[in-house]
Amino acid sequence: MEEHTSNGRHWATIAFLILLGVPGALIRFSGTHLDPQVEALIFGIGIIAGAFLLSWAAEVAQLDVSASLAIAVLALIAVMPEYTVEAVLAWDAGESYRQLATTEGVPVTKEMSLAAANVTGANRLLIGIGWSAVIIIFWLRRRRGFDMRGLLTLELPMLVVATLLTLTVAFFKMIPIWLAAVFIGAYIFYLWRSSTQESEEPDLLGAAAMIGSFKPLYRRAWVIGLFIYSAAVILIAAEPFVHGLRATGEALGISEFLLIQWLAPLASESPEIIVAVLFALRANPNDGLTTLISSQVNQLTLLVGSIVVVFSISAGQALNFPLDHFEPTNFFSRITSEFGLQSSEFLLTAVVAAFGLLLISTRVIKLWHGLALLGIFVVYMLTLLFFPSIFGGIDDVENVPLRMWASVIIFGLAALMVALNWRRVVYVFRGVPRPEGLREGE
Repeated sequence: MEEHTSNGRHWATIAFLILLGVPGALIRFSGTHLDPQVEALIFGIGIIAGAFLLSWAAEVAQLDVSASLAIAVLALIAVMPEYTVEAVLAWDAGESYRQLATTEGVPVTKEMSLAAANVTGANRLLIGIGWSAVIIIFWLRRRRGFDMRGLLTLELPMLVVATLLTLTVAFFKMIPIWLAAVFIGAYIFYLWRSSTQESEEPDLLGAAAMIGSFKPLYRRAWVIGLFIYSAAVILIAAEPFVHGLRATGEALGISEFLLIQWLAPLASESPEIIVAVLFALRANPNDGLTTLISSQVNQLTLLVGSIVVVFSISAGQALNFPLDHFEPTNFFSRITSEFGLQSSEFLLTAVVAAFGLLLISTRVIKLWHGLALLGIFVVYMLTLLFFPSIFGGIDDVENVPLRMWASVIIFGLAALMVALNWRRVVYVFRGVPRPEGLREGE
């Protein structure tokens, strides 16, 4: 009886999420126009619903797809919502560039700045909210930390590579085409190395576990159906959602940059974070944290590289992606020039990632690790919203000095950790062996 009741809840949840995607499709194809705030809400809900369905289908598909193919395909599917939103922003950026390309000395357009805002916000959200939620929630459930020694031997070194590439973007103040190729190549290397790792049967939860229990033919039909439906909902909703957010910001006097940087990723990343939290609630924080770190490697490599690709296609020519202004052609003049809004965002994102990976490099995860990550995120957001000019600059959320000082402070905290225990740097690359007799999760 309990199993039937549980399955009933899962069926109701699936049906509800499917229905949430319908209003957006009706609005899009009927040509109806509502208030920007209403449209952004409807299409945003559709993206969240589609992302949940997509994540469940991706989890269940691992039962039927070979390990290497699963890694290559499912890693992309899992972050499709974020990629779709970013593709819309990069496409708009390319169109804006093409329209103004004949104007000599034209600055970076607003559309180009928003493309960079989304990817940096998404990655800091994963660390500040995602990582910390897994750690804190598991501690609240068990009143102890958890041990990941023997794990993350591929993910953390790859996150170091992704972080260094992000730091390079910050100092270059642009994403050159050749560097975009390096980003994409790093992701391909990550997939290849992942395919050589030992694979395990996925630990399915909730609706995914129910679908996974079906007979193979029935299960595969559901997986394919959910893939097609959720992908269609996300693709239909992405463009009007982004444009609705921008119109909402203009109508309400709220910074478009702020909405695109935090609200858009919150919609597209929420399923990943919630699934990771569910792992923590089920006493499996290792899988929860590993999932988020893998997603971050994915986004700091392939997603950043894809911005240049989509931007160039939209602009109609192969182009570097400038961040703040059209940089001087002299390489040394460019890297020594002042940081602007976008380059400071990439710098802060790289520093936060470096702090996070050094924090968990020992693989013995404690409560204070989660509190530190959450505390940094919350303090930064409160300062950004209420005291943006505390370090000088304009009294606005687009204040560059605030981001630069935040980068300096967080870098100082990371340096302090290394000074107190220099082996943290070694542990990032070498890993920490799991003591014999200690089972995973203990």
